[in-house]
Amino acid sequence: MAAAAVSPVPGGPGRRPGHSSTREEIARAAREQFAAKGYDRVTLRAVAAQAGVDAALVAYFFGSKRELFDEVVNLPSDSPALMARLIDGDPRSVGERLARLVIEALDETGRRERILATIRTAAVEADTARMIGDKFTTELLEPVVCQLGVAQAPLRAALVMSQILGLTLARHVVGLEDLTSASQDELVAALAPTLQRYLVGDIS
Repeated sequence: MAAAAVSPVPGGPGRRPGHSSTREEIARAAREQFAAKGYDRVTLRAVAAQAGVDAALVAYFFGSKRELFDEVVNLPSDSPALMARLIDGDPRSVGERLARLVIEALDETGRRERILATIRTAAVEADTARMIGDKFTTELLEPVVCQLGVAQAPLRAALVMSQILGLTLARHVVGLEDLTSASQDELVAALAPTLQRYLVGDIS
């Protein structure tokens, strides 16, 4: 539901009108809370306190805690279109297309912040990691591999995700100098062959 349609929540300390930025402020607070504590230890009340709103407003925008979690670590809305770009081209260069898509996404500030928050969330506890792994590996990558017409789609999707996570952590969390200073083209050239093999090559 759009934030613009929300009426102010009446009276009470800590409450403020549901203006256009409130939903994103709540989402940002939720990402930080899930990243710091994992799923089980986060409460709607704690998210509301960090966002400076009443807990009822969090529930109004997002519903339950699980719905809030699914929303803030959700697949980007343009993911289906991006994945279609991988399928539509020549299978012999699908690794390069995926590598470029990943590198460009990580170099875009808004996307990078969302990706890093998701990774940090997964790092906190095993149950949260499994929830996120299912969302990104099973729901996003595995269907793509299946459409490429190759066997062992679940294993291939997991291997691809391992490369993406490794690069993300090394470049944007640990900050390895050779990776942070490399150009997009250099990183794509280095990453593409491995992704190509995991996606459609021999992994036996």
